[in-house]
Amino acid sequence: MQKNWQRWATGVIAAGILVGLVAHILGQPLMVIGNLLFMLGLALIVVGAVLILARGHLFTGWRHRRKKGEDPLPGERVDVHDVATVKNSPIQFSPGARFSFLAGLGLIVVGIILTLL
Repeated sequence: MQKNWQRWATGVIAAGILVGLVAHILGQPLMVIGNLLFMLGLALIVVGAVLILARGHLFTGWRHRRKKGEDPLPGERVDVHDVATVKNSPIQFSPGARFSFLAGLGLIVVGIILTLL
């Protein structure tokens, strides 16, 4: 049974192949189609990396100045003695990051295959 992000990634790869086929029928060379799919795959991998870094607690423990009467920021609620524990927590892959990596890798493979043809 496929999970939702796996279905979406498979659909994006299939859509990329379908768009490439239509572009080839309309007269675009396979090299151009392969290059575009490769760049789209790289962009999806960058999005996946950003999604992983967003959940990485990179700014935990930083001090922010706040005005009198304001609520504390989320980063200020962590006790000073617990900062290392929070920062050294395992990397969490969200379903969006998994989708981005799988779809990006699939489009890169399709792009390389089309470039080599």
